[in-house]
Amino acid sequence: MPSSVFNMKVPGLLKAYTQIHRNLKEKNAKNILLVCVPISHAKRHRTQTLYTTKGVIMKFRAVMEDAEYMREFLNIIVTLSKLTKECVINIEKDKVHFIANEESGTTAPLVWVDIDAKLYFPEYHLELPDKHHSQIMLSVSPANLSRAFSSLRSNARHCKLKLLNLQFPCLRVEVDVLTQNSNQIRNTSHDVPVTVIPRSDWDFYELPQKPNCKLVLNVPSNRLMRGLIDKIKNLSPTVIFYATSGGEMNLVAETELATITTRYKNLDIKELNPSEDERHKQQIEASCSVDCKKTSIFFSALQVPTGELACGIDDDRLIHLEVNIRHGIAIHSILPAVCM
Repeated sequence: MPSSVFNMKVPGLLKAYTQIHRNLKEKNAKNILLVCVPISHAKRHRTQTLYTTKGVIMKFRAVMEDAEYMREFLNIIVTLSKLTKECVINIEKDKVHFIANEESGTTAPLVWVDIDAKLYFPEYHLELPDKHHSQIMLSVSPANLSRAFSSLRSNARHCKLKLLNLQFPCLRVEVDVLTQNSNQIRNTSHDVPVTVIPRSDWDFYELPQKPNCKLVLNVPSNRLMRGLIDKIKNLSPTVIFYATSGGEMNLVAETELATITTRYKNLDIKELNPSEDERHKQQIEASCSVDCKKTSIFFSALQVPTGELACGIDDDRLIHLEVNIRHGIAIHSILPAVCM
């Protein structure tokens, strides 16, 4: 039986149906089925695997299968959710970057994450419209992302990410979880709203560059550093990082009544970039004073196991902290110097 499908707005549904039925009756039409579907209902069930804005077509799809990597990825998202309300996802051909910089306040540090795509995602597909678009930039709430990825904590077998255009651009997170009682696969799906950043605004969200610090040392314990910073912030608004090329690093807090110094010794030197005047010195020194609250916020937010913590000091300019989760996966933070 032939059928005709008419999409019409709900307020005019009855009136439109009556008019169509009258016209068909006048033409003596028989065996015709009218199916009236509201436009909003039709849109709700239509999904696209691409996002289109001003004629620009982009596609993104990625799959995670390793349980350990999925938990690490979740911990990275949770870390970001503790630092900022909005973050930028920079999706490139072979890398994914997260940039968190809370502009609404002065206490949050600048943090970004570098992820080697082929390490976390055995399937990784990115389609860009032309050579002028080398990446996709999205603005998203990390809190919403962390809720969508929360299923990764328990027996997750498979996770798929896909950029979609429903009634709004969104990042779909599909997770297959093995239930403990019935040993059946349960599929969960979350559509996280995102804002696609146009090409004209990319300069405002430029990926921070790793600074060339004068002295970089490997610190063995993130937990010990976090505990020290938490205690120092109750004594002084600033903390001084002082290090030497002999493998010593001091954390100094100065108050009106006392000076508190914590010493690390026999640390490995990762990088040494002295100035021309200092190249012939027997020992190179570097120091920088930073905001203690910003430093504490960064260490308190970390939810990842720290394989290696590198602390870079550039004289009276900045402190660069780099948490290496594994080769190709790192969390960076830049703490600017403060005036004493």
